[in-house]
Amino acid sequence: MKFSPAWQAKIRHIVFLGLLAGLAGTLSGCGRSEGEEYLLAPDNPPVTLSYVAPGASVFNEPEEVAIQRFQERAPSIEVDRQSYGFSAGNYLLETPPPDVMLMWDGYELRSAAANGLLADLSDVWTEGNFAEAYGRRFQDISRFDGTLRFVPAGFNWSGIYYNKEVFDQFGLTPPATWEEFILICDTFLANGITPMSLAGQNPFISVLWFDYLNLRLNGPQFHRELMAGRVDFNDVRVARVWELWQTLLDRDYFVERPGNTSEMNSMTALIRGDGDSPLSWEKAVMTLAPQFSLDDLPPVFADELDFFQFPQIDPNIPIGEVSIVFGYIIPADAPHRFEAGAFVGYMGSTEAQELQLVQMGDDGINIGYVPVHREVDRELLSYAAEKGDQIVNGAAEISSPLFLVLPDSMRASFNQVLRRLFLATNSPLETTEIQSQLEEGRQRAIQGGEFPQ
Repeated sequence: MKFSPAWQAKIRHIVFLGLLAGLAGTLSGCGRSEGEEYLLAPDNPPVTLSYVAPGASVFNEPEEVAIQRFQERAPSIEVDRQSYGFSAGNYLLETPPPDVMLMWDGYELRSAAANGLLADLSDVWTEGNFAEAYGRRFQDISRFDGTLRFVPAGFNWSGIYYNKEVFDQFGLTPPATWEEFILICDTFLANGITPMSLAGQNPFISVLWFDYLNLRLNGPQFHRELMAGRVDFNDVRVARVWELWQTLLDRDYFVERPGNTSEMNSMTALIRGDGDSPLSWEKAVMTLAPQFSLDDLPPVFADELDFFQFPQIDPNIPIGEVSIVFGYIIPADAPHRFEAGAFVGYMGSTEAQELQLVQMGDDGINIGYVPVHREVDRELLSYAAEKGDQIVNGAAEISSPLFLVLPDSMRASFNQVLRRLFLATNSPLETTEIQSQLEEGRQRAIQGGEFPQ
C-alpha cells in the first residue's frame, strides 16, 4: 500500500500521536499473572527487545518514561526503541523481525494477519483482563480468524467541525438528525453563506463523506462487507450513497471548487478571526474531518471551532463511527515472544498510559486521541477528546477510514472518481459511471489477490 511521501509523514505523525494518547490496559484486578511474575523476577537472563514505532522526537521523552518504568519492573529486559525506516510489512518479513511493533488497523495489519505474520496474543489479553477493560468493539477489531493478534491502545475520532460564533449568530445548535442538518445548511444558503468546505485535494479526508453516508444509509455490517471486497459496487445500496452525496453537491452546500481545496484550507475556511488577512479565499461554516486536521491550526483559531457527530439518517440503522485505532503487534517469528508479551501487556496498562499523559503536561491534555482502556483517568482528557471518546464508545461498531483499509486497486479507482466528482465541469459524473469505475477496481483487486482473506 503506497502513500505519497507527504502522507507517509502525516500517517507516521498520526500513529505516533495515537500511541502516546492511546496506551491502555491493566496488570491488576485478576491476580498475579505469569507475565507479572516475570516483571518482578530480577534473575531472569538478560534480553534486549527490538521495538519499532513511528518516530517523532517531541514525544519520545514521554514514551521513554513508560519504557523506563517497565525496565524497572523487569530489570532483565532492555527495550531498544527504533523509529520506522520503511513500511511495517517490510519489517514483518525480516529475519528475524522486531519483537514488538506499533501499527494501526488498516490494510497492512489485516494483510499481515491473513498471511500468518502476527503472533497469537490471547495470553496478553487474558493476563491484562483486556476483554473487560477494552470492550467488545475493540476486541472485534483485534480478532482475526477467531484469534486475538492485536492489542489496541488508542483511537482518534472524526466529526463535523463548525464555527461556534456563526452558529450562535443564527441561533443554531448542533443537529442530531439528517433533517436538522439539512435545515441548517438551507439556513446558511438563504443568508448567502456556503454551508460546508470539502478537502477535495485530499482523498483521505474527502472520502470520509462516503464512509459516513454509507454507514448511515446502509449500516456498519454492509460497510464492513463492502470494504472487504465482498459486495459488488453496482449494488443499488451503493448507488444511494453516491446519489445523496451528489445531491449535496448540486445544492451548492459545498465550496464552489472543492477539487482546489486542501486539508488546511478546508479548516481555515471555517475561521472568522483572521480579519483583513483571510486564510482561505472562500469561507464556509462546517467541514467533515478527523481530529488531526486541526493540528496545524493556531490555538486562537482552533478555539473558534467545535464538532458534532455525523447526523443519523435512518433511526433503524445502528450507528457506526470512523476511527483510526492504534496498537501493538508481536510478529509471529519474534525472537523473544514471552518477553515481548510482558512488554505489550505493560504498555497496555493504565499506569503506562497515565505516566505519559502526566509527562506531556498541557500538550498531553490537548492531544486529539483517546485511550482504549476504560480505567484511564478521563479527567486527563481535553473537552474535545472526552467528546470524541463518548462518540466512538457509543457506536455499535468502529470502522477504520476507507483509505486505510482499501487495497491499491480500489484506492486508485476512488481517486479517479473523486477527482472527476470535484471538477467544475458541464458534464457531471453519473452515478452509474461511478459505480462502474469502482467495480472495475474491485475486480482488479480480486484478480490480483489484494483483498485479505
